[in-house]
Amino acid sequence: MPGFPLSRERHIIRTRVDGSICSSLSQEKMRSNIVGLDIELEAVKGFLDKTLAAVDSEIAIICEQEDAGKFRNGIDDFANALFVPMKQEEIAIKAVFYEINALVEWQLQNLAVEAYGNSDRHMKTPKFLGDVPADQIHRIKFVSDLPFGEICRLIEKYYQIQLCDVPSFNEIQIVRNTVNDFKHRKGFKDSRKDPKVKLGEQSKPSREEAYKAIKESRNFLIALWKRLGV
Repeated sequence: MPGFPLSRERHIIRTRVDGSICSSLSQEKMRSNIVGLDIELEAVKGFLDKTLAAVDSEIAIICEQEDAGKFRNGIDDFANALFVPMKQEEIAIKAVFYEINALVEWQLQNLAVEAYGNSDRHMKTPKFLGDVPADQIHRIKFVSDLPFGEICRLIEKYYQIQLCDVPSFNEIQIVRNTVNDFKHRKGFKDSRKDPKVKLGEQSKPSREEAYKAIKESRNFLIALWKRLGV
């Protein structure tokens, strides 16, 4: 009759079982993260699809009216009629960029929470309600209060990675820079940071670039999660 496994054998068996459980839990968390991400991105894409479909339909009607000679003042009336749907397209594309930027920043903030709690640089910064008296709660600083660059540095140091090496990170930076152009300079690019940018040049992302932003944000976040094993 075989006896119980020896201590070393039990340790090996337990290690394999624990490793298998951890791997299974990690895979399940990854699937859950991807499902949640896809739901959010599908909502953004659906909004863009419907807005652009409505814009195309309205522009087609306006062009038919122009062909039928319904604009008495010629090109001026035609251009004025096109302004509203074209502006709606511009607003929709901007909204997509804002949403993608916010989504990625939120995910990076979540990844930086543990790193922030263990950071020597922020050791003296109160992070929890129990750390300060009630009249000093305003001193609490959350990850969401940190600049984007600091959040990236926390993640890179804690997880020992370089975000620039993660697929699609460059595209995410383009989205972020475009949003900053809209937010701070009414769409004008910052020629001080890029010598290739001409003075007065504006960010005017296209439909294709909006759809690409959605796709690349998914690629980036999934690649990052896989690299970090979260």
